[in-house]
Amino acid sequence: MLESYKIYLAKKRLKAVAPKDASVVPEFKNLLLLYDSPNEGILDSMTGLIKKVGIPEEGFQIIHCGTGEKIREEAIVFQFKDIAYNGKLKNQALMDIIQSGPDLVISYTEKNNPEALFLREVIPARVKAGRFEEKEVNLSINDGNRPEVFTEELTKYLKILKGE
Repeated sequence: MLESYKIYLAKKRLKAVAPKDASVVPEFKNLLLLYDSPNEGILDSMTGLIKKVGIPEEGFQIIHCGTGEKIREEAIVFQFKDIAYNGKLKNQALMDIIQSGPDLVISYTEKNNPEALFLREVIPARVKAGRFEEKEVNLSINDGNRPEVFTEELTKYLKILKGE
């Protein structure tokens, strides 16, 4: 009971501090990758994607959702234990990412990863893409667990959105 209440409070708090204008699709300047397994293929594919779409390297941020190994050392780890009983996030780096309002959020996680579902709901991105059809995702791409197929299809969609 307390766990679900603190998650409810965190959603309410984070939605209040996040940028509101997520309706217009501008140039993509930053990308946030949510992942839950140490798949090096996804990192290589995302590096290729940011080059094709024109996102600068410093605009690429990574959040590891749940427990397990990280892909890169600088990746931020998010677990529900990072939420205090009053709904505040204990991780300032994660708060900064949420408040910056990334242009593109890519969720490359398992379908029912609760941390990823939570973050996709509270982060106001212009475009949210994932591997499975879910209510918080604008684009869902079934890739057969092959990151290169996912990023190839996503690149096509992003170029269409940018008007290229």
